[in-house]
Amino acid sequence: MLQHSSHQAGLLSGHKGASGRVVHKQEVKMKTYRWIACGIIACASLSVSALAADSATEMRPGMQMGRMMGQGGGMMGKGMQPMVDERESAGIPERMKVRQKAKMRIHLEAVKDIIDAIAAGDFDKASDTATRNLGMGKRMGKMCKGMKNEAFRSLAQSFHQSAAHLAEVLKKGDTKQSLIALGDTMNYCIQCHATYRQ
Repeated sequence: MLQHSSHQAGLLSGHKGASGRVVHKQEVKMKTYRWIACGIIACASLSVSALAADSATEMRPGMQMGRMMGQGGGMMGKGMQPMVDERESAGIPERMKVRQKAKMRIHLEAVKDIIDAIAAGDFDKASDTATRNLGMGKRMGKMCKGMKNEAFRSLAQSFHQSAAHLAEVLKKGDTKQSLIALGDTMNYCIQCHATYRQ
């Protein structure tokens, strides 16, 4: 009876993994955050790739997933039509395009760094990263002003403002609220990349 109780107490602090070693709750929690990070980064990578796609062809506004994937059987199906990017031009001046793509990659790295910092419990680092790499600094404000498409510019500014809110939430050290705020910021990324091309 005593042995059974002590085994149950052991399970409260951890459980045996496939290798037979004890896996503690904190370790399971960190692995969960890393899986969340992988999912967010994969989505963001696809968005950056879509933005970097050839923008030389004239396309109609809006993006329809069916058109992007082709008709008649999904991504690799037979009878697939050529991919057509129907998103609207963001109106980024030619001289700014390379710099803007580089900024997108910095944003992507920042999201990964923020998730890693949350997983490690380093909320100050996460907050600092959100402020420095996602927030609306002077340079970013200047870049946004150079965008010709007013709706795109407004969405970009909303993204950077949400990052400032994210930084404030991260300072409080609440994991759940931090992930919710990060999700809100990422929603601007998804909306923007679904609507606009360079």
